[in-house]
Amino acid sequence: LTFSTKPVGTAARLLKYLKSAIKPCSIRFPSSTSRHRKAQINRQGNRKKVPAPPPDSNHRRSKGKTLLFSTLTILMAISLALFPCEWFLRYRQHSIRDSDRMDPGLMVYDKDLGWRLALNWKGRHRHHDFDAKYTTNSYGYRGEFRTRPLTPGLGRRYAVVGDSFTFGFGVGDHETFTALLTDRYSSKNVYLNFGVPGYSTDQEYLLIRKQVLYFSPDHILLMVYLANDLFDNALPYPLQANRPKPFFSLSAGQLSLENTPVPLMAKSGEAMKLDLNRIVFGKGKKPDGFIIRTMDRFELLKLVKPFVHRPIDLSEGFNDRFSPYLQLFMAIIDKLQKACEEKNIGLSVVMMPGRSFVERPNSPSAQFQNFLRQRIVQDTGMEKIEVLDLAHHLRERYRSSPGDWYFPNEGHLAPEGHRVVAEILAEQLP
Repeated sequence: LTFSTKPVGTAARLLKYLKSAIKPCSIRFPSSTSRHRKAQINRQGNRKKVPAPPPDSNHRRSKGKTLLFSTLTILMAISLALFPCEWFLRYRQHSIRDSDRMDPGLMVYDKDLGWRLALNWKGRHRHHDFDAKYTTNSYGYRGEFRTRPLTPGLGRRYAVVGDSFTFGFGVGDHETFTALLTDRYSSKNVYLNFGVPGYSTDQEYLLIRKQVLYFSPDHILLMVYLANDLFDNALPYPLQANRPKPFFSLSAGQLSLENTPVPLMAKSGEAMKLDLNRIVFGKGKKPDGFIIRTMDRFELLKLVKPFVHRPIDLSEGFNDRFSPYLQLFMAIIDKLQKACEEKNIGLSVVMMPGRSFVERPNSPSAQFQNFLRQRIVQDTGMEKIEVLDLAHHLRERYRSSPGDWYFPNEGHLAPEGHRVVAEILAEQLP
């Protein structure tokens, strides 16, 4: 018999089927797993390598709107929070301005001077900063007048002539610097208060000629308020008052008295437009820039103004603008000096500064006051007249030891300020 190694029949077919079934399983399983892993690795690598798609324009617009909305929301919240503060500060300032109340009758019309103080007047002056009582004597001036003759060689009688700073707006009769000079700082001299609110140098000169000389003072202290006196000398109405007044004009070195007898006329619209800024800095010019002027419109911003404001030097045009006023002032002082010499009366010009000159030396107001002060001190026409630079002494003393010398809102000297002025004058006067 012959045996064959090849399967035949049913066995051959079965073996062929098993080979075809086992071969793919034994070969494909590892191959399929490897490809799956490779594909997974490739997918992860591609995910890292493929850049993110650029944002579309709609997304950018949406993000910008969100930022704008957030900004506006924050600004509105801040505004709503600050609005009550601004309203309160404005209401407070309005209340302060409206708080100025004085009993009627202190001022009466005078055809030669414009106005004068009423005789034997008693009244009350109320303001947010003070509540003061004023009285005038039988001569129509403030305080007690000691007119009896003084013992020769034992004392001097001073006539103190000025405006509301001399009168003593805001303080009692015994708190003015003239009263303090008599009662506290001098045991032998007598100081008579001839201060009339609103007066300028021209009216003070006329007052001296009309009344003061008849009290036979040994010496006259002419208080010159640097903030407006020199400008009011050339005007028929004071810058800060509505009453008409006499004034002087200067032509070819000669003084001419105008607007007398003083008419009872209301201040015209053109005169109302004239203010201190226009005279000092020129028509249409402002001492501060746009940002600072904008800050001045809001009470909250005014609080931070001193920390951001850097004043600039404004003195460049002062000489040309102020020369006519200085010449007129010198002419009035020269005429007053001659009138005092005829009566053998001494004369001293005392320069009284405003609050800004003392407390804010670099402010625009302080700059023009300082210019006027220096010109008066240096003028050759003042060589025969004693000039007491009270403004300089006040500034230097305030720099070393500041205090509440001025009323914070009303602006006149407070009781402490009158005390300091009296102390300085007592040191300067014989």
